[in-house]
Amino acid sequence: MDFQQSRTYSNLMTAYEDELMASARYEIFGEISRNEGYIEIGNVFETTARNDRQHARTWLRVMNDGVLPTTAEALEESAQAETLAGNEMYREFARVAREEGYNEIAALFNGVANIDLNHGLRFRELYEEVIRGDVFCKDRATLWICMQCGNIMSGECAPIICPVCGFPQGYYRLYSRNIDL
Repeated sequence: MDFQQSRTYSNLMTAYEDELMASARYEIFGEISRNEGYIEIGNVFETTARNDRQHARTWLRVMNDGVLPTTAEALEESAQAETLAGNEMYREFARVAREEGYNEIAALFNGVANIDLNHGLRFRELYEEVIRGDVFCKDRATLWICMQCGNIMSGECAPIICPVCGFPQGYYRLYSRNIDL
C-alpha cells in the first residue's frame, strides 16, 4: 500500500494540522493572558504552544520520510498556499457572507484575501532569491541592517559577520526606512 494513501498517513496529517492549530491558538491565548496581567499563565500557554509546534514538526518529518522541507521548498509551498487562500478560499467566503447579508464579515474576508495574496507574492520573491542565491547579495550597493543589533552597512552584500555584534550574515536583511524607524 502507498504510504500517502494509508489511513496512517491521513492520521498523521490530521495530527499535524491539529498541533499547528493548537500552537497558534495557545499563542493567542498567551497574549490575552499577558494583556490581562496573568504573566505566568501567558508563559504556560507559550510553552504549550512551543511544545505543540514541535509535535507538528515531528509529524511533518514522519510524513516526509524523516526530513523537513528546505527553505526553498517551504517558500514555494507557502507561496502557493497563500495565493490559493487569497484567490479562492477567502473570495468564496466573502461571496457567501455577502449573500447571507454579512457585509462587514465579507469585507474582512476580502481584506484577509488581499493580505494573503501579498504574503504569496512575498514568499514567491523570497523563493526566487533563494533559488538565484542572492538573498544576501544584490547587483548594486544597498543598505543592510543587522536584525540583532541594528547595525546598518552599505554594500552589494551583507557582511559575513556583523562588525558590531558578531552575529552571522543570516541576521542581515535589506534596510527599509519604513520598517526600521
